[in-house]
Amino acid sequence: MNLSVLPFSAVLFDLDNTLLDREAGFELFCRELYRTNPVMSQSHSEEDAIALLHSWDQEGLASTPLVWETAINQWPGIFKDIDQAMIVFLEMFPALLVLDPRTRNMLEDFSDRGIRTGIVTNGGTPMQTAKIEESGLVALVDSYMISGSLGVRKPDPVIFQAALESIGAVAGRTLFVGDNAEHDIVGASVVGMKGAWMSLSRPWPVEGTEPDFVLENVWDVRQLVFGEGATE
Repeated sequence: MNLSVLPFSAVLFDLDNTLLDREAGFELFCRELYRTNPVMSQSHSEEDAIALLHSWDQEGLASTPLVWETAINQWPGIFKDIDQAMIVFLEMFPALLVLDPRTRNMLEDFSDRGIRTGIVTNGGTPMQTAKIEESGLVALVDSYMISGSLGVRKPDPVIFQAALESIGAVAGRTLFVGDNAEHDIVGASVVGMKGAWMSLSRPWPVEGTEPDFVLENVWDVRQLVFGEGATE
């Protein structure tokens, strides 16, 4: 395939709630936590306890130690201390994030057809690395950039530039895909990338701007790169 005729020669992806359904994995972790800790059922139903945990977690944007400190204060005894909570979360959570076969197929197709791909994610290095490795994404992308390793977070232009350099791509031919309007889409636009926003049925929240593309499913990126019914 002649890549010069395609609108994009590379795609960079956010990780959580873009390539991987973090919210579904967090829900599974919370349900297992409730099942194995009777102290939680003494004050809350399963659904109410899980709703509380989701509210503290803020879709992964909250400080993880603070989430578990709040949980320990609410339900004394669920963990010995914050350190134990962090160890258990790191050991269990990444394995609960399952890569959708349609996402896997898309990434394999990109690789087969010469489209460079990478991941740009905010978070601590041990947790984000474990997610990428245990889900199998490590073998499906050309590079991944973690804020905890680089020392800067999205939407800082530095992390986007580093990601572009890591896959040998130029901003004008690269699409960025993510679920966070400000961190992912607006941030990527500053360095010259087009953005595809995973709306997850939400309205666009940043006044005065708009995404280049809006998606409900990450595997639909394939159509943005190759076009409807694209062939070799």
